[in-house]
Amino acid sequence: MTERMKRTSQGSIDLQLVEEIYKRANNDYLTRTYNKGKFLGQGGFARVYEFTNLDSKQTFAGKVVEKSSLTKARIKQKLMSEIKIHRSLSHPNIVKFEHFFEDSENIYILLELCQNQSLNELLRRRKRLSEIETQYYLYQLISALKYLHNNKIIHRDIKPGNLLLNEKLELKLGDFGLASKLEFEDERKRTICGAKNYIAPEILDGYNGHSFEVDVWSFGVLAFTLLVGKPPFESSDIKDTYKRIKMNAYNFPEHVELSKDAKDFVNKILVLNPKFRPGLDEIEGFEFFTRNPVPKSLPLSSLAVPPSVHFLSSFKVCDENVLNNRTKSRGPKEPLAETQKVLELNRGLENQERLETVAKDKSPRGTQRKVSAGSLYTSIENGPDVWVKKWLDYSSKYGIGYLLSNSCVGVFFNDSSKLISDPTGRMFKYQERNSADEITFVIDSCPQEYKKKVSLAEYFRKHLKSEDSDNLPCSITVYVKKFINTKHALFFRMSNKVVQIKFMDKSELLLTSATKHVVYINKSLEMSVHPLGNVLETATQDLTKRIRYAKEVLTNGPVNE
Repeated sequence: MTERMKRTSQGSIDLQLVEEIYKRANNDYLTRTYNKGKFLGQGGFARVYEFTNLDSKQTFAGKVVEKSSLTKARIKQKLMSEIKIHRSLSHPNIVKFEHFFEDSENIYILLELCQNQSLNELLRRRKRLSEIETQYYLYQLISALKYLHNNKIIHRDIKPGNLLLNEKLELKLGDFGLASKLEFEDERKRTICGAKNYIAPEILDGYNGHSFEVDVWSFGVLAFTLLVGKPPFESSDIKDTYKRIKMNAYNFPEHVELSKDAKDFVNKILVLNPKFRPGLDEIEGFEFFTRNPVPKSLPLSSLAVPPSVHFLSSFKVCDENVLNNRTKSRGPKEPLAETQKVLELNRGLENQERLETVAKDKSPRGTQRKVSAGSLYTSIENGPDVWVKKWLDYSSKYGIGYLLSNSCVGVFFNDSSKLISDPTGRMFKYQERNSADEITFVIDSCPQEYKKKVSLAEYFRKHLKSEDSDNLPCSITVYVKKFINTKHALFFRMSNKVVQIKFMDKSELLLTSATKHVVYINKSLEMSVHPLGNVLETATQDLTKRIRYAKEVLTNGPVNE
């Protein structure tokens, strides 16, 4: 039952196969074979890979623990406790435990695979979440914690990295390595454990032990983190972090606009004395959760960009955090007209923004297409220096707005005119269709004939840019020269001779004339770089297929799809 390597028929790819020998009821022995694929992460003594059952094709997250790391009895007992607790659980917001097995070298734990990573990665991309999104994720976490506590289990490691997202953005609580089951109702645990920024003060003190209330504390820290973008007690020195936790010393940053309900929500949970900390039922009844219906789902585009105002306005109380940013420049005159402009621009964006939702295109062709919201490319040697980082396809009415990696924001309008602004949003360049002449102006002296387009560009800018984006002035040298939307992909042809193609299956091509290389991000989100000269001779079948399709569209235009 050891891992072995297998070479494919092409002789170019090695599969890492793991065999599980199991015993049937009639005492016969059978073998299940798994391919140990993409590395997903690591923590503690485990490394996590994507495991695929070669017979059923079902995929799992496989935790691999080397037996050589389990030399101490306490460590092995801890692992067995994790397995015992996790395999006993069954809840829609808890990562499903499939089963475990071992061979002479490793212990393998197969778990539900969550394709959209964790809240940790989401926060890295988005920086912070809106109040509506925070409600959505926290409400699911409450359900999971209620289930655990009713079964006398304390998780003790609530943090963004342990909150995973499946293909529907449903939250799944994972990693029960620090979890503990109480033997009787009033038992107090005394092990000092937990994530640095999320650990409860009573665990640090250790005098009276701890119980379920530590999960409530971590829940409050998580709420602050999602709303603000960083933990409340975070510092560069761990001793200082622990000191802040013990003093409950935190404040809300002035630059982050939050509702009173959101601040009260966090303040009521982060109470030093666990006896006075609210229970989960009480938290569920706080104004933050009851003021509006908590959404049943979120658009998949929220993995990359905030939900549209249209989406937020479908709830009785709109998210003040977003609406304030949209409207704080609004003058006292004609507020209703300004609101109408925002809603008009964003109407239907909930569907338009979804990464996997088919949206009805109102263009003359009347086709249905999928719209993608962002690139997963990060700067790499021989890849482009400037690329399209995010976009909003609103070509059914106006055009496509985009954010470049250098923080410039542009719009490719339906009439093929182009407008691009520098990161400050003050300097603009405009180019008419089929014209090489560029008109440069600052926003204070915007020509009357361009004001409508500049206004639309500003709305795109507010939706695409985050508060911590680079806002330093820079020269406007790169912009989208041509945009093509086909049934299978979005094409951006850029002025720096980069062609960027985002396919609807999440794969991506970036062709760079300057370095004569192509960057390929496959459906598994793995990035590779290939010389353009011989790419068709060395590429995989998937990459070859995409390059040929790109060449066909760029040479002959979109075919009748």
